[in-house]
Amino acid sequence: MISALRSPAALATLPLVLVTAACAPRPIAKVPPPTPRPPAGVAAATTGTVWASGLNTDGQLGSPADGSVPSLTPVAGVGGRGRLTGVRAVAGGGRHSLALLDGGTVVAWGSNDHGQLGDGTVRDRPLPAPVRAPDGGPGVLDDAVAISADGDFSMALRANGQVVTWGDGADGQRGIGRRPAPRTPTTVLGTSGKHPLDDVAAVSADGRTELALRTNGQVVAWGSNAYGTVGDGTRTSRPLPVPVRGPHGAARLTGVTRIAMGGKHGLALLREGRVVAWGRNDLGQLGDGTRRDRRTPVVVAGVHGNGRLVGVTAVSAADEHNYALLRDGTVVAWGANTAGQLGDGSWRPHTVPVPVVAAHGPLLRGVEQIDAGDAYGVAVLTDGAPLTWGAGGRGQLAAGNKVSRSRPGPLVMTHGDTVRPVLTVGVGERHLLLVLRD
Repeated sequence: MISALRSPAALATLPLVLVTAACAPRPIAKVPPPTPRPPAGVAAATTGTVWASGLNTDGQLGSPADGSVPSLTPVAGVGGRGRLTGVRAVAGGGRHSLALLDGGTVVAWGSNDHGQLGDGTVRDRPLPAPVRAPDGGPGVLDDAVAISADGDFSMALRANGQVVTWGDGADGQRGIGRRPAPRTPTTVLGTSGKHPLDDVAAVSADGRTELALRTNGQVVAWGSNAYGTVGDGTRTSRPLPVPVRGPHGAARLTGVTRIAMGGKHGLALLREGRVVAWGRNDLGQLGDGTRRDRRTPVVVAGVHGNGRLVGVTAVSAADEHNYALLRDGTVVAWGANTAGQLGDGSWRPHTVPVPVVAAHGPLLRGVEQIDAGDAYGVAVLTDGAPLTWGAGGRGQLAAGNKVSRSRPGPLVMTHGDTVRPVLTVGVGERHLLLVLRD
């Protein structure tokens, strides 16, 4: 559902400085558009405090609230001490949550029936607790640079370019070549199964099928492959990573800069700004204008089906819909729209990208980060202001109510406090995590 990069992008770019001769006409310096914030799960440049809203039946909000919470509430600190601060990234699973602390330690809380909290037990935890070191090593996981989660599964990217997974392993999604997997974290192995997968730059978890972007721009996948989700041209599940094939019959997908794993489908952003997709397509989530599943990547169509989608700087995928952030700060969406999650003001599905609209205008503009949750969406604007839309029945929109909406709208904090600028976002199936600036 979400992707994580090894090295975060700059939050802003500086204007060009042009030096000219005194006698020459003075050119106008063009200010390039802002660089998008890193994807959810990637270490932000600064730390903040975690706030959450939505479903809390398994303690995934890290607060004592029962049922669901429709406004942002603070997550408790490790061991229940104060608030969870010093956080650089967050990630939401089906019923659990992760946070990456300053220094590389990962903490987890919520449901733990599949070991998705990484503490070696199956005991739920309503308060954040450290994830154990991988492969039976001593201590805790303390060198992570990115995290990702979905369903009953968690993963982290380490500073050495290796990937650690914990939680459900029934579909081979742990990437260790065997099922079932131990309750403690393990290191993903390479294609041969003899050595760890290395040189990884980004990871993205679906909970059943997982993606990793290598530093050379190639992509590998492993886990369930019922709909061609692995992208290797087959429907054979893979307990070890295999290369994702490229479009038009290419042996490997190359030139990739960002990845996103949805529910049974994958997305990859290419260096030239185009997007490819593969896997399940029953609701148009591949964006190629059809509802035909694809075992290998196809190119996503342009807005309203005109040509091909270009000028993309970031992508995010959920169970049945996707978002792409364009170079001009606008957003397009495609796939299912049962709860207004495409943000186009309608409830109709779209098999090709359509623009996300503003609350009271034709286009949402000034977006720096976009994230797709289960039937809902989150955007962070250039000033750090968050907006949400889509399914709100569990309070996951943090709108102060439990009503779905088909256009982006503002968020509400408990006790009526003003929402501080957002550093980064984590989207669970029915709960939302935000790291707010202190």
